[in-house]
Amino acid sequence: MNALAGRVGALTERNFRVLFTSTTISAVGDAVSTIALAFAVLQISNSPIALGVVIAGRQVASASVTLAAGVWSDRLPRHLILTAAAVVQGAAQATTGTLVISGHATVTMVVALQVAYGLASGFVIPAAQGLIPHTISAARLQQANALLGLTRSSVGVIGPAIGGLLVALGSPGSALLVDAASFAAEALLLLRLRIPPRADVLERNPFFHELRLGWAEFRRQTWIWTTIVFFGISNFFFASYFVLGPVVAKRDLGGAPAWAALVTAFGLGSIVGGVLALRIRPRRPLLTSCAAAAPIVLQPLGLALKLPVPVLAGLAFASGVGIAVHLAFWFTVFQRQVPAEARSRVSSYDALGSFVLMPLGSALAGPVAALIGISTTLYVVSAVMTICLFVVVGQPSVRAMRAPVAATAAAAA
Repeated sequence: MNALAGRVGALTERNFRVLFTSTTISAVGDAVSTIALAFAVLQISNSPIALGVVIAGRQVASASVTLAAGVWSDRLPRHLILTAAAVVQGAAQATTGTLVISGHATVTMVVALQVAYGLASGFVIPAAQGLIPHTISAARLQQANALLGLTRSSVGVIGPAIGGLLVALGSPGSALLVDAASFAAEALLLLRLRIPPRADVLERNPFFHELRLGWAEFRRQTWIWTTIVFFGISNFFFASYFVLGPVVAKRDLGGAPAWAALVTAFGLGSIVGGVLALRIRPRRPLLTSCAAAAPIVLQPLGLALKLPVPVLAGLAFASGVGIAVHLAFWFTVFQRQVPAEARSRVSSYDALGSFVLMPLGSALAGPVAALIGISTTLYVVSAVMTICLFVVVGQPSVRAMRAPVAATAAAAA
């Protein structure tokens, strides 16, 4: 019992507990909408190209504001930025869901609403990465990141199942309304955070000057920029999976319930990965983080091979384990290595480099699959992702990063 209490001791700190609760509620809605949005678009148009445009529209909008979001998140109270983002995201999902339920939705309308959603979501990563260390004591930082990942993974098991059920019953719009309600609850909880005034904001420089300072810090962190290029290429190709996966599920695997099963299996794996991230303290956390992501290359490969749903679910489970470990250690290394006063700006460059090509990947998935076939497209995706992973793991800056002595000593104790 004492060991368990030690693993979740971060929840005894009020600010982190509030952040954890708000994240959990929002994650429930997001997990539901993962299924709902894809099948809402396919219900309207039955076109993988239309689905790719919707996803790309959201991603382009998010990427377009990421750098500005980093500057403003280093200037303003980060929890208030997250609150405003939640309000906009909730409004976009509520409107989309209402239009789908009423039968008035068009692809153009959904694209416009998801662009609004994307503009708000572009502020989330920079603001959250800057905020988390201010809600938790330094000794519990890895634990806090692992718990946040674990809760997202846990609700990721329930959410897709609910989303798949609602879609199967003929109402993807209802699932989108659940997501909207979760954003409203998140916004109310974030307002309860009590964050001390920012001591790290010493002076306010012109916008572009602050942007250049963030770039300088990003460049200084060699381990970030030497890996982000290859993560970005990998994510560009992997974007096809989220467009072609629902299409394959609808055509060959039995529809929304099959896709929901794969997403749910990924969530189950993420729970296991989150528990592992709570327990292990690697001496080389960055290398462990990057290597742990390896199983994800098997997901597009499995679809290309037209494996049975139970096997595909097993691959999704393994991917979930790996990604949960990867993210927990990556965020912890990032928060330890990047100075607090530049954390959001550096995070914005990190996020932009990682995800800037994903909209193009989403938009191209349908046309490329129409030209060379869905299976061939997915084979290429898996092959390129594998190459990128080997390059990332081989980076000297990745292999050289060591855990702080203090963190190792705390883990041993």
